[in-house]
Amino acid sequence: MTGSIEALLAEIEEQWPLFMLHTFCNRKQRDYISDLRAQSTKTTFVVAQIDFSMNYTLIRQREVQQGFFSQSQVSLFTVHLTVGKEHFDMAIISNSMEHNVAFVYCAQQIIVDYVKKNIPLAKKIIYVSDGASSHFKNNANMLNLAYHKDDFNMDADWVFTATGHGKGPGDGIGAVLKSTARRITLSKNILLSNPYDFFQFSKKHQLETATAAGRRKPAIDLFFLEEVEIHRNKVNVLNTRQEQLKSKGNSKLFTIYY
Repeated sequence: MTGSIEALLAEIEEQWPLFMLHTFCNRKQRDYISDLRAQSTKTTFVVAQIDFSMNYTLIRQREVQQGFFSQSQVSLFTVHLTVGKEHFDMAIISNSMEHNVAFVYCAQQIIVDYVKKNIPLAKKIIYVSDGASSHFKNNANMLNLAYHKDDFNMDADWVFTATGHGKGPGDGIGAVLKSTARRITLSKNILLSNPYDFFQFSKKHQLETATAAGRRKPAIDLFFLEEVEIHRNKVNVLNTRQEQLKSKGNSKLFTIYY
């Protein structure tokens, strides 16, 4: 891109109102989410920040050259739960590479079960995510949110952050799991051939680390979500439900209440 300094300054001046609006929305949303976390309690609601981490590629320390062209990947869905001053970290590992509505729906089922087990008096989950339309901010997920109480017997709201909101706790969860697997795989020649191997390795490592530190539970609770389970829910539940969809305009929504 080439041009004069005057042209650059003119472009900045033209884009400045949009930038200021984005910054204002970003800060207000950040403050709102921070207030939600502060208000959450074990008897009211839980704040669940959710996100897909970048897929992890399984590599081998001593693989042949051809192995570069046939590497398997692992899907990671990260969850950070806040209840007052308490925090719970989760990661859902899957052999499904499709980051779509069906995956999110199955992940919500795992999250609700986890909340009911560990925070049994909570009455609601407030999901917090970015506005990615492919798997979060779309009319199919909004319809599923309307059915959340019927499907999982728990109320739910959904809050969306502004685009480019920066790093969150989910990024840290994904980084811990992936960096640990990469470091140990390359240094100790441990073979991880598929997503379930990655899940078993990560779960074992989290338990060993917790035991060594004298903790009763691992820092990150891990779950495995089978691709066939996602497909089953898509066929048996979501396909029929999504035939009801008519609305196409969710791009400017911030918070959804049901």
